[in-house]
Amino acid sequence: MKLIVQESIICLDEINQLYPAAVIKYEDRSVTPISLEWFDEAIGRGEKGVTLLRYAIYVHYKEKEREPSVFFYEDREALEREIGRIADQIGSRD
Repeated sequence: MKLIVQESIICLDEINQLYPAAVIKYEDRSVTPISLEWFDEAIGRGEKGVTLLRYAIYVHYKEKEREPSVFFYEDREALEREIGRIADQIGSRD
């Protein structure tokens, strides 16, 4: 089965891991993706020194040498719409 993410076609059988993330920057300027749950908790605690850059979906492949695919979204609503489209595609294979 193939998934379509932002007009890119990805073979589901080649995926090792697929997940949404918040891409953040720390005060020391390091940039990293973190889970949406961790990001929501940090915001809820009023964490200082964490800046949201954007949201993303990361696709890691079974083939270790292959670079992950990263799809960026400017806001949470756009990310959640794409998550819904992916879920619909996976659900339609039943």
